[in-house]
Amino acid sequence: MGIQKAFNSSLQCITTCCYVGYLPGAPGTYASALGCVLIYLFPLIFGNIFFTIGLVLFSVFSVNLYRYDGKDPGYIVIDELAGICVTMAGQKITLTATAIGFVLFRFFDIVKPFPIKHAERLRGGYGVVADDVVAGIFANVALIILGRIL
Repeated sequence: MGIQKAFNSSLQCITTCCYVGYLPGAPGTYASALGCVLIYLFPLIFGNIFFTIGLVLFSVFSVNLYRYDGKDPGYIVIDELAGICVTMAGQKITLTATAIGFVLFRFFDIVKPFPIKHAERLRGGYGVVADDVVAGIFANVALIILGRIL
């Protein structure tokens, strides 16, 4: 296997979250669920703000390298992983909080209220990742508010 082929294979594995992006139905939801499992099992890594910032930057970089057609293909789901990490960054990682964070993140990511829809219009990997980051910020703030109310 040549170096370029190995690089492309690795990049495909990364941007599709170990090929979760190719599962039929709702690959973004599956990748978000995978993120929740990783956050719950490894909270010191996946719930860490600095790791999350690095993941967001790496996501933009990897999507820019991997995207070919200028659209946001459903099989690229590293942005959902980054978004759920943004949702849970700085939060107390419990099963309940992670489940609520998952629901909130998927809600904001699917409904895309302003400015989430606007962030999606950015060019290249920036737009692919930005809408999930903003949805994650909305979900994170909602978790904070819910935590104060409940």
